[in-house]
Amino acid sequence: MNSTLLAVILVAIFLLLVLTRRKGGRGGSRPGRHSVSRGFGKRGRGSSGKSPAGKEFDGASYWNARGVQFRQEDRPPVDARKARGLEAALADDVHGKFGEAATSALVARAAFEDKRKHYILQNVFIPTHSGYTEIDTVLLHATGIYVFETKNISGEIEGDLDMERWNQELGPRVHHTLYNPIRQNTGHMGALLRQLKVRLEGARIYSFVVFSDRCALRNVPACGQFGSNGNGWQVLHLCELREALESTFKSRSAVIDVHTLEKWWLALQPCVNVPESVRQNHVKSVQKLHTT
Repeated sequence: MNSTLLAVILVAIFLLLVLTRRKGGRGGSRPGRHSVSRGFGKRGRGSSGKSPAGKEFDGASYWNARGVQFRQEDRPPVDARKARGLEAALADDVHGKFGEAATSALVARAAFEDKRKHYILQNVFIPTHSGYTEIDTVLLHATGIYVFETKNISGEIEGDLDMERWNQELGPRVHHTLYNPIRQNTGHMGALLRQLKVRLEGARIYSFVVFSDRCALRNVPACGQFGSNGNGWQVLHLCELREALESTFKSRSAVIDVHTLEKWWLALQPCVNVPESVRQNHVKSVQKLHTT
């Protein structure tokens, strides 16, 4: 058993224990939210007629957001200064691999308990007009396609739909920015639908942006809808993911048959088994685009 697989298994076991323990104590502590209806805004490209999914993507108006709800206040579920064991490993996750493994483990657990047909893929490289875009985790499920973007970072995170870059504050004098993760995952979804040859108007697709339990989310767009068929997104902490997924599964009926799921899974295999050179070049391009 190689070290990466062992790390994934250990993270999965630890998170299941931690999340089960916390579930009973978080019932009354959900962050306050208020609701508005809006698009991606001028800088977010929704209102300008261009799609945040890319210049060559048709149906830009499909991605216009509505029914947006914001987190008003938030506290980190985990104190990074007191992190121990695998929580400390997550805190020292420079390249985000532990965070992605933790997300995939929780997705697998929720999908398994749902008992409907599904496939899970990690590190999916979709070809685009400018190279490749990488999706951390894809769930092909009887109720639809679920696309996960993991942000295993700390500090205070603040941003809006119309901001191209969100702010990360690590202290009074330490500030960074990151590419708008809602917009980023919207691009992933557009590329994925093109790869699967799924028509936009018939798509059943949902976005989850998963932040570390060590960060605080300040007034970020927590959830919203776009298109039709109950499509939309959620921005949440890792410890909230399993419950959110289970709730989403219960609210959506099975609409994709087994043969279609298998066909999609096979179609994405070349995107998982890419050459190492593709992975290395993508890492370099992402470092330039998404961090400052």
